[in-house]
Amino acid sequence: MVTYENGAIRVTCPACEETAFDMGSERCAVVADGKGGLTAYRVNDRAENFVLPFLALSLYVKGEVLDPASEKTVRMVGRMQEITYTIAGEKITVTVFLEKETNGAFYSVRSEGAPFTLAIDLRAVKEMPTRLASTYFESKDFCLSSSLPMDWSREDEAFYAKEQKEIRFLISFAEDPLLHKAAFAAFDEKRAQTEAEIGSVAFPDAALTEEEKAYYLQSYFAALENFKTAGDFRAFAAGTNYTYPLRTYFRDSYFTVLCMLSTHPELVRDEILTLARGVSEEGVCPSAVKSDFTAFWNDHFDSPSLFILEIYEYVNQTGDTGILFEKVGDHTLLDVATRVMDKLVSSADKDTALLRKDGLHNRRDWADEVNRNGYVTYVEALYVRALCAMSHLLKKAGISAENYRALSLKAQKSLNDLLFDRELGYYKNYFDCNGADETNLSIDTIFTVLFEIADEGKTASVLESMERISESGNNPEMKEDFGAMCVYPPYKTPGVAVHKSARSFDYHNGANWPFLTAMYAYAKAINGRKWREVLLAPFRYNVKRGVYTAVEYFSPYCVAGSCLQAWSSAAAFVYQWVGKKNIFIIGEE
Repeated sequence: MVTYENGAIRVTCPACEETAFDMGSERCAVVADGKGGLTAYRVNDRAENFVLPFLALSLYVKGEVLDPASEKTVRMVGRMQEITYTIAGEKITVTVFLEKETNGAFYSVRSEGAPFTLAIDLRAVKEMPTRLASTYFESKDFCLSSSLPMDWSREDEAFYAKEQKEIRFLISFAEDPLLHKAAFAAFDEKRAQTEAEIGSVAFPDAALTEEEKAYYLQSYFAALENFKTAGDFRAFAAGTNYTYPLRTYFRDSYFTVLCMLSTHPELVRDEILTLARGVSEEGVCPSAVKSDFTAFWNDHFDSPSLFILEIYEYVNQTGDTGILFEKVGDHTLLDVATRVMDKLVSSADKDTALLRKDGLHNRRDWADEVNRNGYVTYVEALYVRALCAMSHLLKKAGISAENYRALSLKAQKSLNDLLFDRELGYYKNYFDCNGADETNLSIDTIFTVLFEIADEGKTASVLESMERISESGNNPEMKEDFGAMCVYPPYKTPGVAVHKSARSFDYHNGANWPFLTAMYAYAKAINGRKWREVLLAPFRYNVKRGVYTAVEYFSPYCVAGSCLQAWSSAAAFVYQWVGKKNIFIIGEE
């Protein structure tokens, strides 16, 4: 049974049932299993991460062990999971949490009545002495601190604490022992900071129900928990599976920062300056920037536009024009942005003013398992708005940029002339110069509506088409409702969709992507259409299936992808901005 309370997800289920919950700090990420154990531990920029399974917790009270069929309650919120068991009539609470700056998992195990015996099974730890009785242990890559001495028994790879009513401990992998000890010494402070971080998040007025508050917090923390630091690198990782090599993506970060603009603008500022260091001298933007500021999969078609737009959103919402003159190497951020914009303009088709993806095998945009060639509506919509945004950024710096505005209007006209299909009633996914005939509806064309590239008639037609076709609950061809599909029907041309996306309703070929669902829900909201149900669909669908953190994509026909995915935080942005003026409209100044 699942209930919601003040933003927390509360699950009541058998003690043996796994209740996985992803949590992240600036330096590590773990998966807590809802049974007191950890099934994964990832450290930034480290190949030798510890995955499946390396920590299990066992409890004994009055000589009795935990009955696996007995009931437990698991509470999950922010960077914290709390499990409450009953053993031999006594209530035992296990709390595991991360503190945002610490590489380590903090534990508190507490009994309200009789004392307990605790066993911590750590199979990842090797080369131990035969026996140990201490509050601190250190081995290769591993540190354990506890509030009281714990016996070590090498034979079964476990630490034991006997007959206690409370014990606290901290485990760390790949951490400096001095930092580990300092973190454990500040246990109470670290826990208070973690709880205060959760309590400080204000619920938007649009989050009406306890369910919506829980979804808001889940989405909001998907962004916050993916902010990572490594030396001068301070940016949002795409998700917990994207920390080796540690990297930040131009596209993922744009959608991630939307819900951070009003609450953590300093993190958005850090993100922009980190991305800027990954732009080449020629103005080329890769897919992502690694922690050493080198490129990860170079030269993507959507990255440059999203870089410009991220700078614009930040400056427009914070008023911080000073960032434009912040030095990035020998140049200002404005110099870097102008170089990026001019590189895009120089590569655009002179007749249409649009960007053209040439080559049969060109997967260099967000749908990087689909060879979309020629003019791609999603890429063009971003480019049209980036031209307009760049014009405004230069105006804020006192520089005339009417050429960008003129190009924006020309590209907008070409986009509508070439890519809107009146017979279909929506924008083509892409106009393939190589002759492939794909007429599917791609949800990423929603940016034509959000950016007001589509006029009133086209907007209505696009939204009506998406309600009828993209929303699986309304599509008569679909057997199950799992929210909005990223494309429908699936790609039919051999070789267009590859890898996971070669399968229908998997990855970029029809799965639900929560960040795009959020953008679609926002488009519905600003146009007076019902939006709550479609926005909530990813949360509801996954919670019913025991998935309690924000995933990257899912469908009934594939395994849910990559939990604690940063850009799935876009749902929190929708709750923040519904009822206000469309954030994406760039007005005349």
